[in-house]
Amino acid sequence: MDEDPTIVEYFREHERYRCGYCGSKDTNYSHGMWAHQMTVQDYQDLIDRGWRRSGKYCYKPTMKLTCCPQYTIRCDTSGFKLNKSHKKVIKKVNRFLITGVKSSAEEDAKDNDGQEKECGDVAVGGSKAAENALADRARPSDIEMPRDIKKKKADNPETSTEIKGEEPVSMVTGNEAKQPSAPLKATTTPSNSEKSIPRQGSGADPNKPACRKAKEIRAERRQMKQAKAGDSGVQQKKQKQSNEKSLEDFLSEPDKAENPAHKLELRLVRSSRPSRTFTETFKDAHGIYHKYQMAIHKDPPEKPNVKQYTRFLCDSPLTEKHIEGGIPDGYGSFHQHYLLDGKIIAVGVIDILPACVSSVYFYYDPEYSFLGLGVYSALREIAFVRQLQRLAPELKYYYMGFYIHSCPKMRYKGQYTGSFISCPETYSWVPIEKCRPKLDASNYARLEEEGVEDKDKDVDLNQVLCLHQGTMLPYAFYKMMKKSKTPDEDEVREYAGFVGKTCAERMLLVRK
Repeated sequence: MDEDPTIVEYFREHERYRCGYCGSKDTNYSHGMWAHQMTVQDYQDLIDRGWRRSGKYCYKPTMKLTCCPQYTIRCDTSGFKLNKSHKKVIKKVNRFLITGVKSSAEEDAKDNDGQEKECGDVAVGGSKAAENALADRARPSDIEMPRDIKKKKADNPETSTEIKGEEPVSMVTGNEAKQPSAPLKATTTPSNSEKSIPRQGSGADPNKPACRKAKEIRAERRQMKQAKAGDSGVQQKKQKQSNEKSLEDFLSEPDKAENPAHKLELRLVRSSRPSRTFTETFKDAHGIYHKYQMAIHKDPPEKPNVKQYTRFLCDSPLTEKHIEGGIPDGYGSFHQHYLLDGKIIAVGVIDILPACVSSVYFYYDPEYSFLGLGVYSALREIAFVRQLQRLAPELKYYYMGFYIHSCPKMRYKGQYTGSFISCPETYSWVPIEKCRPKLDASNYARLEEEGVEDKDKDVDLNQVLCLHQGTMLPYAFYKMMKKSKTPDEDEVREYAGFVGKTCAERMLLVRK
């Protein structure tokens, strides 16, 4: 093999967790596996079959059983267009960067309108299951690696991703003083005898035109103008469309301003193999995460500690990959730092894969919540995908994690034009507009038309690739070595069905 293969341990037992979407105690079902290492292509194929990762733990919701089915959603960024809400958020950030003026609380509430990005599913429900699994399950013991990989690692030892010696950041908060409400004014209600009796009228004046809504009057005037303009009106419309600002035009406005009040920069740092920059900024990034989890998700101070943060958002099974002439930083797991005047105020955790950028998590300093950074970061990541596509044409999708139609708070993910949802039975991509009627009728639904089948489901169990005592071999040979009926055949069959034929015959399934 040209690169180190994926090595996974599959957990057959059905995991049940509290659902972060509907609040039910034990109705969130999923299957999981621990990835010791994973190629970016294998993870790309897995997320296209409904898998997601939390640290090194990968999980797949059991769609027919779980209370709030979680559908994989992706946006084709080449067809993305800004809506009014997106433009408002960008203009709000640009106004702050250029003039230093903050928006009011009322404007923030109106602009966000329940669209705040829920950070790659982890904050609510979906990956909470994975986080709980990591807390409750002891980390799998070290396995015997394939012998050729052992030699390669001995020749080229990699820097450990474990960062030690950091202490959890403490935070002291104070309650804002509450302003006393204004006293109510006494009101008097007139008695029946004091009420004036309206005089009998003759109704609307027949000599005057009937009342009309202002909207109807404006529409009529617009139609009259278009009729007078004729073909020139069509040309003006085309001209207006051609002059419409793109996402990149809006985002670059602060860079063109003279003497802006603030400067916002984005810095990409690899997290799977920490660089010097990543290590030096680790404490600041964790401090923001600590404040974010406490303020936004009400975590107790001891929970978002360094160990939990590292395991959750720094550890990754994805192996680094570079292609000559490809994207400059290569593929793998990264942190995207949002620097305001040189200071980190937010961090986006992303995976750069062969066909997409996958959003894992996003967190920010609560002091800057007035900027609507959740939505803003999603738009920034879409622009980042389009930037990468210029160098890697096949990399054009933006994955926001799971779409939960039954949870109103998570429907915002479907408001990005060019969005498609993966059918849970065929794993084909269906435009979200066609999915909504089916999901309105039932939480779980087959989204693809009848007659379409899963192209990757016919797995030959004998060809499933295994890792046994440091040796890579097909499952058929593994059974021969055991010289007896293996009790794990049902487990291997279930695993192969979930990961699909392509991954089952390429990834290494640990057998002990």
